Amino acid sequence: MNVKSISGQVWNTERQQFVRAEVRWNTSGLIESIRPTTTDAPWFIVPGFIDEHIHGAGGADAMDGSVDSLNTISRELTRYGVSAYVLTTMSASHESLLQSVAAAAKYSIREGAELLGLHLEGPYLSPQYSGAQPKIRLRPIDHEEISQLIDASGGTIRMMTVAPELPGALECIPWAVNHGIHINLGHTAADYRTTRQAIDQGADGITHLFNGMPSLHHRDPGPVGLALSDSRVYVEVIADGVHICPPVIQMTWSAAQGRVIAITDGVSAIGLAPGRHHLGEQEVIVDNRAVRLPTGSLAGSKLTLDQAYRNLMRWHIPESEIIDALSTRVARRLGLTRQGSVSPGCYADMVLLNPDRTVHQTIVRGKICYTQTDQSLP
Repeated sequence: MNVKSISGQVWNTERQQFVRAEVRWNTSGLIESIRPTTTDAPWFIVPGFIDEHIHGAGGADAMDGSVDSLNTISRELTRYGVSAYVLTTMSASHESLLQSVAAAAKYSIREGAELLGLHLEGPYLSPQYSGAQPKIRLRPIDHEEISQLIDASGGTIRMMTVAPELPGALECIPWAVNHGIHINLGHTAADYRTTRQAIDQGADGITHLFNGMPSLHHRDPGPVGLALSDSRVYVEVIADGVHICPPVIQMTWSAAQGRVIAITDGVSAIGLAPGRHHLGEQEVIVDNRAVRLPTGSLAGSKLTLDQAYRNLMRWHIPESEIIDALSTRVARRLGLTRQGSVSPGCYADMVLLNPDRTVHQTIVRGKICYTQTDQSLP
């Protein structure tokens, strides 16, 4: 159905509240107007969610190196309100990474959520805090390798996670930033001083806070202490209640006000039944709550951003903050001027939420990509 307008309780970013309105957009998928209405539609209309850290979905993985897999991920994510995402790779061989970034360079078919680019999570990480990253694939920072990956990706690499204590990391960060790459610090054993030096050099994010780094200590605050206190960095949080317990999420939101970004760190098992699935070249075991390696270590998640929305509401995070953390703030960080807001001139990337905040419909650039089947269209 070629719908050109929708009505409901529309999130107004400037006023930070829902207002009853009709949203209209043109054939290019750009919002033309938002007008007050008396229509009593039940939907809460918010900007499309943006996941800047996700490895796969629907049985497909970033490391498959396949355009078909990218199509699968893009389609699957719209079920959970995602209109755009940054696909995250794992530490792997140079050849495997080349194949994965080359697939992203070829990808131009939009059958669901928009692929914004790639997030290289490794392979330049600390073996001490490797988490689910295969230690055998970790290696020293290599400018030539990074240059080859940038070229093979067709310029689609948007983010990279590095451990700042590695030799050459502090020199690599400004070089990568000059190539348009946002640098996250993560899977790191760095102390506070080294972490701060990396931020001084241009790093602007922390990968899944508290996970893959030393715990906060009152005399050695490390990456966690810097993340909570330095206004220059965005802070990724996995709001599944497994990676971080709710009281710590509340503390993080209070300390890093205006800087928290909700991510899933989701894997190929999203949308599939519990069982044995894959994350890159590794097998993972998935139950109803968590994703783990056979050793028992956490290995990403099965979280979806709509579930993160509901979790955060249950944990008493203000809804204005939730919408910012799932969309508006991510768009701002990535420089996406036409996403993250339901406003004239922006893309018609929207999620229609039911009163219980489950997803009724996902619209990407004015095209309905997902509709909950047990309810009628508005």
